Amino acid sequence: MSVPVSPSSRFRELSQYINSLTNLLGVDFLAPKMEFNYRTWTTIFAIVNYTAFTVFTILNNGGDWKVGLRASLMIGGLFHGLGKFLTCLLRHQDMRRLVLYSQSIYEEYENRGDSYHRTLNSNIDRLLGILKIVRNGYVFAFCLMQLQPLAMLLYDGTRVTAMQYLIPGLPLENNYCYVVTCLIQSVTMVVQGVGFYSGDLFVFLGLTQILTFADMLQVKVEELNEALEQKAEARALVQVGAPIGGAENRQRLFLDVIKWHQLFTEYCRAINALYYELIATQVLSMALAMMLSFCINLTSFHMPSAIFFVVSAYSMSIYCILGTILEFGYDQVYESICNVTWYELSGEQRKLFGFLLRESQYPHNIRILGVMSLSVRTALQIVKLIYSVSMMMMNRA
Repeated sequence: MSVPVSPSSRFRELSQYINSLTNLLGVDFLAPKMEFNYRTWTTIFAIVNYTAFTVFTILNNGGDWKVGLRASLMIGGLFHGLGKFLTCLLRHQDMRRLVLYSQSIYEEYENRGDSYHRTLNSNIDRLLGILKIVRNGYVFAFCLMQLQPLAMLLYDGTRVTAMQYLIPGLPLENNYCYVVTCLIQSVTMVVQGVGFYSGDLFVFLGLTQILTFADMLQVKVEELNEALEQKAEARALVQVGAPIGGAENRQRLFLDVIKWHQLFTEYCRAINALYYELIATQVLSMALAMMLSFCINLTSFHMPSAIFFVVSAYSMSIYCILGTILEFGYDQVYESICNVTWYELSGEQRKLFGFLLRESQYPHNIRILGVMSLSVRTALQIVKLIYSVSMMMMNRA
C-alpha cells in the first residue's frame, strides 16, 4: 500500500522540478549562491547572438521597411526572455527566500489537521493544473514554429526561417547555408522556449501561494467561528452574567486570524516588489510583439508572424487570467473576514476586528507599472490599444 505524499514533499518536488529547468539555462535559484557556469554563458551567448543578428537584419533591409519590420518581429520575445533572465540573476536571493518561506509554511501546517492538509494538497493540485496548461500551450506553439519552415519547403519550395533574422555570410539560397541558419535558429528557439516556460513556472509558483494563504485564512476563520458558536451555545446553558469558559482559546484563534492576515499582506507586498518589473515587462513586451505581428499581416499575410502573434497572445493571456484569479483570492480574504461572527467577540476584540476589516478592504493587488491591474480587463484594453495603434501606423505608412 502506497504511503500518501505530504503537501510539503509535493511542494519541494515541484520547486526542484522548476529549478531543474532553470538550471538548464545556468540559473540555479535554490543554490545559496549564484554561480556562472557554461550553461549560463551559453544562454547569454544565445541572447547576444539573436540581438546582433536581428539588428543586422533590420539595418540591412535593402531599403524595404517591411523586411526590417519582419526582422523586429520577436523583439518583444527578446525583452520578455531578457527580463526573466535578469530577474533570476539579480534577485536570486529574494526568489530563493520566498520559496523556502513557502516551504516552511507547508511543513508547519500540514500536521495541524485534516483541513490544512486538504487545503495545501488542493492548492498543489491547482498549481499543477496551471503548469500543465502552460506547458501544453508552449510545446504546441514552439513545435508549430519549428515545423513551419519545413512544411513550407515541402509544400512549394519556399525557404523561410522560424526566426526572422539573417546571418551575415549565410544566404538562404544556398542549401548548406540554409541548413546552418535553421540549426542556429533552432538552438536559439530551444533556449527561448525553455526560458519562457521555466520563467513562467517560477513566477506562478510564487503568485499562486497567494491563493494558498487565502484558503488557509478561510480555514482559520472557520475555526474561530466554531469556537464562537460554542460560546453562544454555552451562554444559553448558564446564568446571566456567569463567566463562559474557553476565553483563552477564542483569544488565541482570533489573534491567529489577525497574524495570518498580516502574513498574507506582507507576502503580497513582497511578491509584488519582487516581480513588479518582470510582470510589467512580460505583459508589455508580448503586447509589442502582438502589435508588430498584426502590422506585418496588415500589409500581407505572413505565416511566421501570424504564428508568433498566437504565441504572444497566449503568453500575455495566461498572466492576465492568473491576475484575475488572484483578484478572486483577494475577494475571498475579504469575504472570509466579513463572515467572522463578530457579535460574539469581546469589546477589545471588536476594536481589533474593525482594524482588520478595514485593512482587508485595500489588498496589495498585482499592478502593471503601478497603473493597470493584472487582469483580463487589462488584456482587453491592451488588445484595443494594439488595434488602434496598428491601424494608425499602417494609415501613415
